[in-house]
Amino acid sequence: MLSGDRFRFSGRCASRKGRCSMYFERLIGGASIVFGGFLLFFLIPLQVTSQPGPIDPSLFPKIAAWLFILLGLVQLFARAQPVNFGWYEFARLAALAALVLAAAFVMPLAGFLPSAIALMAAVCAFMFERRYAWLAVTIVLVPAATWFVFVIVMGRPLPSIPF
Repeated sequence: MLSGDRFRFSGRCASRKGRCSMYFERLIGGASIVFGGFLLFFLIPLQVTSQPGPIDPSLFPKIAAWLFILLGLVQLFARAQPVNFGWYEFARLAALAALVLAAAFVMPLAGFLPSAIALMAAVCAFMFERRYAWLAVTIVLVPAATWFVFVIVMGRPLPSIPF
């Protein structure tokens, strides 16, 4: 018979010794490495077209792929730590993932800047950020700087505001 706490988000399985979390973390680390390699060697060369300009358009996707590989290696070799991850944190994580997905769907309709500003405001609300300077930088300047780098510096179009 299965114990009632077998599927808790506690970083452990039913064994209470924490062994299952170590295997699960290594599995996640290995999957992250495989996914980063898939991005780096297959998906990025297939989907990102090169265009003349000061920055190669595949630079940021390659950085993301290398981060998946590097962080997967850290996850693979780091010692497992028991965590206390309850349902409240899981619900917040799921809600934040839903907001990111909603922003991705709204972006072609509303444009990059309004979608990114709304998403950054939601992220700040989820982090319970109260410092006004950080809020201003995060909500306004981060999306504006991202737009500037991609549109002005790299010459790569982002969804514009439909007027």
